[in-house]
Amino acid sequence: MSLSLARCVEAVARLLDACGPLEPVRLCMSEADVQAEVCARGPAALVSMARLAAACGSAAGSPVHRDSGVLTVDLEEELVLVAAVDAPVRGAVPGERATSTTAAAGLLRTLAPWAAALERERLPSAQLWVEDDGRDFTVRLLVTAASGDDVEAVAAAAGAGLERARTRPTDSGLDGQGCLPCGRTVHLGVVALS
Repeated sequence: MSLSLARCVEAVARLLDACGPLEPVRLCMSEADVQAEVCARGPAALVSMARLAAACGSAAGSPVHRDSGVLTVDLEEELVLVAAVDAPVRGAVPGERATSTTAAAGLLRTLAPWAAALERERLPSAQLWVEDDGRDFTVRLLVTAASGDDVEAVAAAAGAGLERARTRPTDSGLDGQGCLPCGRTVHLGVVALS
């Protein structure tokens, strides 16, 4: 995509390093913003949000705004983070977790070079999702093909750098997957706008 998506991914990795242990977090990253959902309830959610707010305040050096449980901060130049609490991941068992915040930060660093190599012109509104379900991470790249775009060409641009990338038609565009050289599966979604 662009160096800015990679910059966003790297900024979030640094933020996770500064947070310490968090409950599982669902991330949606684009070139301009990061949405983070802490998947927990009760005291665990409050502790995770407090750690996130503290890390954001020290990382951003700018005010952290909290309104109705939503945290908003300018994380870096032109990069906004919005964080909130969401329901725990379905099937999650408290105290039984195979993932970690440290592992999430490491995964983001693995994704950054691939994100930097994606073609910005073909994928101007791409979103990179990293979801932690407590057992493993799911990585998704979601892109939009504007009216008149060749959906297959957009899918090929989204799959650049992935091994064994393949897609199949859906009602809304194309879905597929491929693997990064490290073996991590990346799910692809191309939405075709009419």
